[in-house]
Amino acid sequence: MKSFFALLLASASVFAATPSVGIVDDQEIFKKYAKATDLQAEIRKSEESAQASVNERIKAVEQLQTELQGIDKRGQDPMLSENGKKAVAAEFQQKNATFQQRRAELQTFVNEARNAIQQRVGEMNKQIVADARVQAEKVAKAKGLNLIIGKAPVLFSDASLDVTEDVIKELNAAYKASAPVAVPTITTAPAAPVPAAGDKPAAK
Repeated sequence: MKSFFALLLASASVFAATPSVGIVDDQEIFKKYAKATDLQAEIRKSEESAQASVNERIKAVEQLQTELQGIDKRGQDPMLSENGKKAVAAEFQQKNATFQQRRAELQTFVNEARNAIQQRVGEMNKQIVADARVQAEKVAKAKGLNLIIGKAPVLFSDASLDVTEDVIKELNAAYKASAPVAVPTITTAPAAPVPAAGDKPAAK
């Protein structure tokens, strides 16, 4: 009997030590946290701008390639004199050098643009995770939780454990509070015109 009560006490101590857990869905944070959506919008604009520049450069390279093909075709004219062939060959060589340079520049631009976007995405992820960690700690203290974990690796969790919306609420509140306050524009009434010299004021 004594060992039975000892077992009950041991079980009770285990349950008492079980931490209170909260679950946070990081995907929802990236969808609903205003700072995350703002940063994602900025990155999308950068991607669109970079893609537009890439398209322009591709057109320029394609134009050079078309010109090269035209020069090559002229060089194959059987009626072309030796001097003409030399002139066409020199023109082709010069145009081909420009083509190779532009093509290399295009590849460099694509790589640099891709790396810049990837770097911005990485920096954004770090910022959002850091912000979420701060606010998750605040929510944990308010709710008496010992542990908050991400939802991604969890196979199952009861809905009552989900504190995602609480964390998002704190995130947006902090982000809004940190936003610069818009200064209202003060407009002044136009000054009354100054009467020209010699003009008499109108009679009252």
